[in-house]
Amino acid sequence: MAENQVVQKNDPNEVVVGGMTRGEVATLKQTLTPQGINDAQFNLFIQTCAASGLNPFMNHIYAIPYKGKMNIQISVDGIHFLARKHPDYITASAEIVGENEVENFEAELIDGEFKIIKHKIALPLRGRAVAAYAIAKRKGAPDQVIFMDRSEVEHMEKGINPLWKSNFNDMFKKHVLKRALKAQFGIDIDDHTVEGSVDSVQDNARRTERKEITTDEGVATSEEDARNALMQEIVFEANEYELTAEQISALSKKRFDKETVDLSLQQLAALKKFISLEAETMKTKKKEPEIIEAEPIQPIERELDETQPSHPIQEHMEFGDFDFDSAEVPFND
Repeated sequence: MAENQVVQKNDPNEVVVGGMTRGEVATLKQTLTPQGINDAQFNLFIQTCAASGLNPFMNHIYAIPYKGKMNIQISVDGIHFLARKHPDYITASAEIVGENEVENFEAELIDGEFKIIKHKIALPLRGRAVAAYAIAKRKGAPDQVIFMDRSEVEHMEKGINPLWKSNFNDMFKKHVLKRALKAQFGIDIDDHTVEGSVDSVQDNARRTERKEITTDEGVATSEEDARNALMQEIVFEANEYELTAEQISALSKKRFDKETVDLSLQQLAALKKFISLEAETMKTKKKEPEIIEAEPIQPIERELDETQPSHPIQEHMEFGDFDFDSAEVPFND
């Protein structure tokens, strides 16, 4: 009986916390510990996942380490996941307004509620995004509409988060969608930083410093924020290209002879580019067909029989045998 209990306790499929199995928790620990997250921070991250219902394996929530601290960040997918769990949830969406669509766009503020009256999308050339809006719908409640002009997010576009430069439209939509979902469904959860090495989860929780550190809303104003933003982008890149933490660590050692947590700000930015190049190289290798080189064809040399003449043999003809009367060329007198 005791043996059965031991086996059951170590079952990797046993759900142990927040819907996560023992095996999933072990995988998270193996991934995060080499990046610089200690046991107390890891336990707090797991408890945060459990309390919020967010799943790190579905990119709802991230733990980003930096200089002994841990940044817990909530993605827009995580906020949308929480909103969908609400029994009155209907739908939510976001869209940009292109400069070629302004004449066919109307929005009004009626009795304190913002409403989108008309929006005709101009395809194929929508033009530069000049605004964005999100609508979150809920049963028994007015639509929650968030509308923002481009000027309201220009500081983000000029910030250090590279996605605001390379993928502005998508980031703009995520920004307004996150706000609409939070407002409509009363979601009160923010990103926060957990201080470094402490003796217990309780001490770590007491020393938790809450501040607005968001990859798709805030602007980094310090080296710490810059590193946090880059670390998150590296995590996103790794997930997108299906690269493991071990592969990222190996790439960091290969390029800089350092662990990821020891890289400078400039080296982290370079590592992000190397990840994309490494992934593209791996993808190209998978797609390249195997080329089989054919052996060169050797010309066949035939030995000449010296006993045979080199020109065709003509039959011997006597002069008297030629029929001059049948010749087509006339003789002149």
